[in-house]
Amino acid sequence: MCDLFALSAGKQYSAPDALTVFAMRARKNMDGWGIGYFRRNRAFVEKSFEHVFVEGRFHDSFERLSRVVNSRLIIAHVRFRTSGFIDECHAHPFVLHFGGRDWLFAHNGKAPSIEAYLTGGDPIQCAVSDSARTFEFLRDRLMDEYSLAWTKTTLFDALLAATASLVDQYPGNYNYVLCNGSVLFAFSNHRQFMILRGIEEKRGALLLTTVEKGLSNENWIRVARSGSSQGVLLAIAGGDLVMRQGLG
Repeated sequence: MCDLFALSAGKQYSAPDALTVFAMRARKNMDGWGIGYFRRNRAFVEKSFEHVFVEGRFHDSFERLSRVVNSRLIIAHVRFRTSGFIDECHAHPFVLHFGGRDWLFAHNGKAPSIEAYLTGGDPIQCAVSDSARTFEFLRDRLMDEYSLAWTKTTLFDALLAATASLVDQYPGNYNYVLCNGSVLFAFSNHRQFMILRGIEEKRGALLLTTVEKGLSNENWIRVARSGSSQGVLLAIAGGDLVMRQGLG
């Protein structure tokens, strides 16, 4: 199963130690990797279909990026293929531009039913995976409700409704992170997120990962859906978890 990583902070940060630990602990996922980040509200992604960690060594590009990327928002993904091909196109994160912003998206899980979804907007070129179709579906539903007057709260509500429609119309296992350069959203209906806030060398930053037990011996908090819900959606701004809502 793929693994996810995200850093959200109130100022520019790099995360070389956390990213390399993430890659090492997620190394069982051998089908590609990617790192996405924002610079002046533009999303940038570098990714590869090659192994992120093999024979005791990190992929050269991953190791370089983990040192030099400096951003308020960083998303990383290590892939285990369950849908689509093993190539750079199917590595995460994906980027779409809508609502006047670039958005980054990364996903793990398995939802074969959504592979048949046909977007009415611009598709993610060449990607035929459930992850790509999931991003397009969420984009389409958000744009159905788009408003220039959106606040963090109204955007959260719109994404919660879009995700509820996703799970209802296309049942499956979904873990995703979605970011527009200002707010990081994270949803899970089948695995946990591990969250660490206010680590000593990164005051004001929050780390999130799907790696079980987190990335260090510090006080990681486990967040997962309750038994009675269909999932849990989080909104993170700067280094703070600002909203949390169960689905259904």
